[in-house]
Amino acid sequence: MRIDDLSLDELLELNEIICRRIDELRARQDLDVLKHLRLGQEVSFESREGEVFGRVVKINRKTVVVHTEDHRQWKVSPGLIKMLRDIQ
Repeated sequence: MRIDDLSLDELLELNEIICRRIDELRARQDLDVLKHLRLGQEVSFESREGEVFGRVVKINRKTVVVHTEDHRQWKVSPGLIKMLRDIQ
């Protein structure tokens, strides 16, 4: 199958299938991160300002609240979180 040979309707259908699969993979990735996160855990994530470091203070179904040393709180998608150190 060549993409150049597809009609507009076929391309739109293919786009819908691809977008649905991307959403499924992101949701699975988010759930995997949420399973391993703990309150107080040190994490980092990328923002427009660069890499941000902080501690997890709240874990929601779709977001993680991270408190930074400069007393800011960020609501971050779990898929953007990088775990730095596990707590006991």
